Amino acid sequence: MCPRTPAPRDGDDDAPLPSLIHGKARLLILSHLLRAGQTPFTELRAAVGMTDGTLSIHLSVLERGGMVLIEKGYAGKRPRTVISVTADGRRRFAQYVADLKRIVPGL
Repeated sequence: MCPRTPAPRDGDDDAPLPSLIHGKARLLILSHLLRAGQTPFTELRAAVGMTDGTLSIHLSVLERGGMVLIEKGYAGKRPRTVISVTADGRRRFAQYVADLKRIVPGL
């Protein structure tokens, strides 16, 4: 059985380098989405090199945290899931980068 990625703890998001963003997988996902913009699930999966299950779990955590928007629909008869960063997600990621620069001199 695969362990589930826990949702961020209350108050944790206010700390410098919140775990919602700072985890390696979620940092990679957010970084890609911020560069690429709205991205289909299959393209994001290939770009970050994760399995469907792993990516789905991390996206669920980011969605619950208000960082990403997951839109499910159809392209013709084929299901299509598209992910984008929310306005609040962009703001919080920018704050994460500012905090990181404060913590690590020279960035």
